[in-house]
This record gives sequence, C-alpha cells and structure tokens, in this order.
Amino acid sequence: MRVSDLESSRAWYEHLGLEFSEERHDDGPVHYAAAEANFVFEPYPESASNPVSSAVRLGFCVQDVCAIVDAKTPLGSVAVEPDLSSGRLHAVLVDPEGIKVEINEAKT
Repeated sequence: MRVSDLESSRAWYEHLGLEFSEERHDDGPVHYAAAEANFVFEPYPESASNPVSSAVRLGFCVQDVCAIVDAKTPLGSVAVEPDLSSGRLHAVLVDPEGIKVEINEAKT
C-alpha cells in the first residue's frame, strides 16, 4: 500500500496491533512490513509512478474494537461507531491517508 507519510501510517497501524519491521529490497525504497499468520502488510512511500493507495478498503481482526475506538485512534477518525448488527462487533476507521479500515473483534 502506498502512503504519503510512512511514519504516521506505521504508527497508526501499530495502534491496531500490527508489529512492523523496517525493510528495503535491493535499490527499492525503505518501507515497513508486518507479517502475521496469514498475510503480510507493507506500507510503502508514495512516488510519482506509485501514488497513495486511497481507493482501497482494508479489514483487520483486533482484540478489542471498543478500546481502539475509545483511545481516539490517533491521526484518523471513526467513520462507523462500534456496532453489533452483523453479529460481530466491528467499526470502520479512517487512516491518515483517508483509507477506510474496518476492524472486527476477533473471536476467542
């Protein structure tokens, strides 16, 4: 995913529980990677040929939806308050790039 402010995006997604390591492949740009059990999430800095990925919508399972929303999610906003209508507690946040991110409470 391409972002305009790599550090702000890293910090915002860490608030959701992702853990990043810094990476660089060959002569490519420095970026971050969060490797989880079933996926790898990599924010990259935008460039002239690779603009911000604002047309994406992401979704993540988190441990506590309300705690994330109540902590006043840094550098973003809440688009949909926590809701149980789908049978699972979820909310929709907006990250610093304007990307909508749905968070669903992980089943325990």
